[in-house]
Amino acid sequence: MSLKNNDSKELIAFLIIILLVILVFSYVLFGAIGIRIALGIILMSLPFYIVLNNFSLLDGEKFVFSALLGLTIFPSLVYLLGLVISFRMAIAAIFAVLIILVILLNKIRKK
Repeated sequence: MSLKNNDSKELIAFLIIILLVILVFSYVLFGAIGIRIALGIILMSLPFYIVLNNFSLLDGEKFVFSALLGLTIFPSLVYLLGLVISFRMAIAAIFAVLIILVILLNKIRKK
């Protein structure tokens, strides 16, 4: 699926508006903690969304699968690593490992 320049700008603008609506809604309901939780869910799902770009899925499917994977696999890996090191370090380490994995998968797929 190839987006034209104008279509990609509209998509980016739409995604930014949706993100702002989610952040405002979270802030109104839960305050600053709500914004942190919403951003955390987005950051946990981001590596899985990028991995799912390698498959022929629709955008909606990629979003749902990445949210489910981000809310299940990421915390599980952090918990397991958090038993050995501190949880803050485990979060950063798992996120870095997932991003490196995404980069490696993209390089392997291009070959």
